[in-house]
Amino acid sequence: MFKFFIISILFILPFTLFCQYTEYTTIVDGEEVKILVREGDTIVLAQLERISVLSPKEFDYENDRERYARYRRFAAVVYPYAVQGIRLYRQLEEISEGKSRREKKRLYKEIEKRLEDEFEKPLKNLSRTQGLILTKMMERALDKPFYDIIREFKGSWSATYYNEFSKIYGYKLKEKYIYGQDEIMDAVLEDFDVMKDIE
Repeated sequence: MFKFFIISILFILPFTLFCQYTEYTTIVDGEEVKILVREGDTIVLAQLERISVLSPKEFDYENDRERYARYRRFAAVVYPYAVQGIRLYRQLEEISEGKSRREKKRLYKEIEKRLEDEFEKPLKNLSRTQGLILTKMMERALDKPFYDIIREFKGSWSATYYNEFSKIYGYKLKEKYIYGQDEIMDAVLEDFDVMKDIE
């Protein structure tokens, strides 16, 4: 009998508490949301975005674990720049579609000047490894080598210049990101998936 009493309380109590609220609906960020109000207290019922929670990857060797931890710290720094860069790339593709080569060049120069003012200093302060992770994030998301991105906006001569200059720092701009070449880089880029914030 006592067991039945406890079970009935567990089923009936939530319904009685829920019924004491007055229900309203409103629009928040373009979505209809339920609001429950009781004596000045408000509860908003909304469906949150789906998220994925991943545990850090495990590696067999200490130096791999240390490099993974270091790459994750660096990826957290460059992640916002990668998201911004990919969004900008896609916007420029849309804006320049159907324009002549001369119009595109003029448009890119205008945008380049504004971007230099905003991003030149923080990007120059990145370490070599941070720069590498940033380029690999963008290459992975765009599925093309960074060399092609530079050539598209700055021309072949500039792309060749940056490619040769980048070799000093160990970059190979003509080679795009290929999954499986660096297990640690793969793990970090999976942890910091740029595309989830782009879409």
